[in-house]
Amino acid sequence: MSAACTLPFETVLERLTDTSQRVVYVPVRHHSPVCSSMVQQLIASIKPAAVLIEGPSDYNQHLDELMLDHELPIAIYSYFHTQDGKGSGAYYPFCSYSPEWVAIQSARQWNCPIEFIDLPWIETAGLDRTTHRYADAELREGQHVDLLCKRMQVENFDELWDRLVESDWQLTPSEFLRRVHALCLHIRFGDGEVSLSDSNREGYMRSRIDAASNKYEGTILVVTGGFHSCGLAFPGKLNETVQKPTMNIEPEIADLTTEHFENSTQIKIRGIALTSYSYERLDSLTGYNSGMPSPGFYDWAWECRTKQGSYTHHPLLFKLVEQLRKRKITLSTADLIAIETSSQGLAAIRGRPHVWRTDLVDAVTSALVKDEIQFDCRSPFLDAVHAVLRGTRIGKLAAGTRVPALVVDIRNEMENLAIEMPRSVAQLRVELQDSTGIAKSRLLHRLRLLSVGGLKLVGGTDFIDRKDLVEPCEVWELVLSPEFESTCIEASRYGTTLMDAASARLVEIANSSELNAAEAAKLLVEACQAGIDTLSADLLTRMEALIANESEFVVTTEALSHLHYLYYYDETLGANRSGSIAKPLADCFTRSLWLLDALGQRLTNERKTIAGIRGIQEVLQRSSECLVEAREDVQRTLGRVLADTQKHASVRGSIAGMLWNLGEADSKSILAELFAFHDPNSLGDFLTGLFALAREIVQRHPQVVQTIDQALMDFSADRFQLALPSMRLAFTYFTPREKHHMLTTLFQSLGISPAHRLPELEVAPEIAAQAMTLESQIFESMRRFGLEIHHG
Repeated sequence: MSAACTLPFETVLERLTDTSQRVVYVPVRHHSPVCSSMVQQLIASIKPAAVLIEGPSDYNQHLDELMLDHELPIAIYSYFHTQDGKGSGAYYPFCSYSPEWVAIQSARQWNCPIEFIDLPWIETAGLDRTTHRYADAELREGQHVDLLCKRMQVENFDELWDRLVESDWQLTPSEFLRRVHALCLHIRFGDGEVSLSDSNREGYMRSRIDAASNKYEGTILVVTGGFHSCGLAFPGKLNETVQKPTMNIEPEIADLTTEHFENSTQIKIRGIALTSYSYERLDSLTGYNSGMPSPGFYDWAWECRTKQGSYTHHPLLFKLVEQLRKRKITLSTADLIAIETSSQGLAAIRGRPHVWRTDLVDAVTSALVKDEIQFDCRSPFLDAVHAVLRGTRIGKLAAGTRVPALVVDIRNEMENLAIEMPRSVAQLRVELQDSTGIAKSRLLHRLRLLSVGGLKLVGGTDFIDRKDLVEPCEVWELVLSPEFESTCIEASRYGTTLMDAASARLVEIANSSELNAAEAAKLLVEACQAGIDTLSADLLTRMEALIANESEFVVTTEALSHLHYLYYYDETLGANRSGSIAKPLADCFTRSLWLLDALGQRLTNERKTIAGIRGIQEVLQRSSECLVEAREDVQRTLGRVLADTQKHASVRGSIAGMLWNLGEADSKSILAELFAFHDPNSLGDFLTGLFALAREIVQRHPQVVQTIDQALMDFSADRFQLALPSMRLAFTYFTPREKHHMLTTLFQSLGISPAHRLPELEVAPEIAAQAMTLESQIFESMRRFGLEIHHG
């Protein structure tokens, strides 16, 4: 058709709705029962020479798999991964009432050839990151939709579609074609440019339509999203081909071109396979912004159309009552009457002969929900009604369905290690003291790294927080959930073997822009748990860059702690004394030292800062062989930080404790530092740092203990109460036995015998301090007014 020849809108609409044309375009909304019914009727009446369907064309060689005895919903999953660690996957979901699925089944019934005609996902992923390919986002928003919603007094596109199409039980195929084509034409005209991704897809689909027209004699039936139908029927700029409707603005629509994005030299993995799906994932109300919401409701509407011949909402109302009972909410007879009356009244007001989805939701809201909505709170009643309308169906693939190589590898590895996924939740204890236990742990951690469903680490040794390390073990919770195999299939985009897939996933996480040095170090621990032997050169390279650019002392020293554990302490995961960890450990130590020197008076987290300084000390004590280049800077930096009066008192106390612990300072220098912190605002902070780094030496040094005691005795009651909170924090570093030992050391240094020791307080220290302060104030007032104080 010549672009110079502009056709009236009505003429275009007549051509689109004319089923005697060589190519008949059937506009559908994905997961719409009415569209499925119309497709079914049109195929039966036209008996086309071929049925072309919007779907991944690279799946055409596997179409016979769709004829197996699957339990729907299922989805085609297309995936790829590049050499540089990038990739993604996309879903083409089918449920029993999806127009694409019904088109396939009906075409097979009438022996019509079938072909998917959409551009493969790998060739459009660079422009369109929508991973659910049966999306209808382009229909949902725009000037024409807004205008129609206002005119028909509905809130959104879903309700508009229900009013125009879905709830019209008497809709005929010819009226359906006219109504949906007109709607989609107006939307396409009114909402600006077609995306480059859609332009490329439509260009490719037109080429497949042309090829089919040359191959087959007779009518070609094309089933695609309604937004694409007019673009396929009238190539070129639509505004140059069709006279725009008077109610819309002038659009600027991109030229429809065919351009493929695949660079085969960069693709490492590419595949396409079936996977199970669920109504929860299909529901737009739980985040799936494609197709119809409330799949359980439309599943029932489809069953009514195909099996019962008439529609009733009462079974849904009964399910609502059951759902509420499960949630311990009981409806009274009056409540049920109110819901039924309200829903019938709403349906009548909206011009429907039967109660529809929004009528039920609104009836429950008006009859049962009282004050929650106005306060923006969730309502248990609405949660229940949405759960009923969502449905609970979970798909299952038929036996013999082709699966990716990764799924086969996972099955083989689990069988070799005698790990079974039970049908009900069970726990598996894995001992990490023998090779078999280590192998099982590594397999499970690889699956966990790939987010495979049905398994969870619930107990045992925590290698991240370093808990329960005496007898290393892990406790896993396993169950053969429907998500287990589907997530295994989805993980196939990372590799053909479990080891390769886990390594690729590790690289993908490492390349995340949100990763910092501490998270990268944690990831390294996870890599060791998964037994990724190389520890991933990409991850180590990324970590070095993160360490070099890290500006937070706490984050850097947290990374240092993980690296040092792996290098020095780890005997279970196989990283002990690893040369690949030595360099990032040294780099992290140097960066930590530099950031320590930059600390000021304000600390974002005092506890973690002190723990970080303790981590620096630990590396110096245990792994100094890695620090050849940093040794000369250590002494200078520590001395400079200790002498800097602008540093926080706890930091200076920590450095003093470190130098004392390392033998670089003696008790005289520590006492000198103590005398410098006689202020009640700083003494406790200084001791907090000192005790954290030198707790063993302090509790056994009489002169230091006595000096602390004297400093406290010199405080007035007010000053003592001011110092008390930080002093209490400082002494939390000691166990009760250690505190007893310090008290014994103090008594011995003061020459106090056990018989003269003070009895234990029967009240909290804070209350005693407050009482002493009040008593001191009373005595001071008495002295000021010349009153005598008598004792005894």
